[in-house]
Amino acid sequence: GVLIAERAADREANLQQALESHRLIGQAVGILIERHRVLPNAAFQMLKASSHNRNLKLREVARRVIESGLEPDQA
Repeated sequence: GVLIAERAADREANLQQALESHRLIGQAVGILIERHRVLPNAAFQMLKASSHNRNLKLREVARRVIESGLEPDQA
């Protein structure tokens, strides 16, 4: 009953968040590919390094890059 419904709702929420993260990261990678003329993997590594160095979630770095237009290590 209730427990199963709650678990399904949690799974749905997790899936939505994962899709949103994927979308944000993809968009930020696209921005960096354009800006720096690098391959997708290199752009992703830029985001990942910034996420690690600044102790921020990858999706948060991506969101900041998209919204501010700044480099991952400055956004």
